Amino acid sequence: LIPYRENQQHYIATCIKPLFQERNGRNLFIYGNPGIGKTVATIHVLNEQEEKSDITPIYINCWKRNTAYKIILDICEKVGYKFTINKSTDELLDAVTGILNKGSCVICLDEVDKLDSNDIIYYLLENIYKKTIILITNEKPLLDKLDSRIKSRLNPETLEFKPYNYEETLGILKQRSEYAFVMGALGKDSIELIARKTFELKDLRTGIYLLKESGDIAES
Repeated sequence: LIPYRENQQHYIATCIKPLFQERNGRNLFIYGNPGIGKTVATIHVLNEQEEKSDITPIYINCWKRNTAYKIILDICEKVGYKFTINKSTDELLDAVTGILNKGSCVICLDEVDKLDSNDIIYYLLENIYKKTIILITNEKPLLDKLDSRIKSRLNPETLEFKPYNYEETLGILKQRSEYAFVMGALGKDSIELIARKTFELKDLRTGIYLLKESGDIAES
């Protein structure tokens, strides 16, 4: 479990749970500021489900793959479909749909606000039978902006990731530092200084970066 995100991870797992009974899962809309564990918590749950079941987990970062064609190519790779050369988006969609509909799947679209079109969401909702669709974004208003056809079919649960407080920020950075540094390398004042700055900026990735830079500087 990701520290201080246990409740959110259990909630994500609950939305996926109906797939274990070969029923349709519950769709989920996750939102919150950058760097507060949305992606890492979701990926950990997906990896856990993959180990325990035959449910196919598909995670896609829409910042890197912002078109239907790029997303479908990524899904083809994840489900082992190799015959992609000279095929149109529609042909690949048909192939992927046939494979996914043989079982159950969880499709997570991270940074979903970066998509150039939401048509791919509509297609997945309409054509994949047993699935949970997870949308992750920093922007809560995105849900209200979705086309009414998509919203009515998605009908998602909503899950907010709130920023870590100072004690949680310090706890996570201490845990990470125990993996990264030999005992005694990182002083109490240093970790607290980094934790305060990280808490001020509300982005845990800042703290991870500062720990790494501090280690590199000390080593040099």
